[in-house]
Amino acid sequence: MSAEVQCPAGCGSMEYKTTRNLKIRAFDPLGTVFYLAGLILIANSIEVGSDETNPGVIIGALLFIPGVYLSSLVTTDLRCNNCAGVILESKSIDQKLKGDALGLALNKAKYVREALSASKQEGEYNCPDCGKKMSHISVPLEEEVLHRSNIVVPDVVDDIQNWTSGASRTIDLDGCIECDLLWFDKDKKEEVLSRDGTIIPKHS
Repeated sequence: MSAEVQCPAGCGSMEYKTTRNLKIRAFDPLGTVFYLAGLILIANSIEVGSDETNPGVIIGALLFIPGVYLSSLVTTDLRCNNCAGVILESKSIDQKLKGDALGLALNKAKYVREALSASKQEGEYNCPDCGKKMSHISVPLEEEVLHRSNIVVPDVVDDIQNWTSGASRTIDLDGCIECDLLWFDKDKKEEVLSRDGTIIPKHS
């Protein structure tokens, strides 16, 4: 993609910004060791019915918290300062939109790409790379995982708090399959879809 990318919503130039997403795990040797060691220590130190704080819980938390930080995913994505829109390019799509570790849910990157290829619905926005109209899709999400996916980093969902009501939920987005990019008109949509705890169920 060219150095200067125009926001599909017409706001002007977008900027590449590096962000650390604490809700997405990435492999970092030290961070993974801290993360798992802290988790195991906390689990083994919790005494049900005890009013006293076990020192193992404190030590576990001191390992777990930096482990979460170090093993979180860092990406550089295009962001609009005016409308809070986000563009994910190929590498970020593969890094952020993964499946679950147990294979119980669909790979989100594969699902989105296949849905865009099959979509007959034209999007509202033009692709900032090739200039053609992007395709529009609605991605179904498993509602149960929209409550809280991380006990250390609680979900702050602002305008999507009503998503936890129990009905089926979807996220609408536009994308260009030829240029392999996704456009989210609000960064909150990208954050929800990217979370490790958000899955696309296999029955979708």
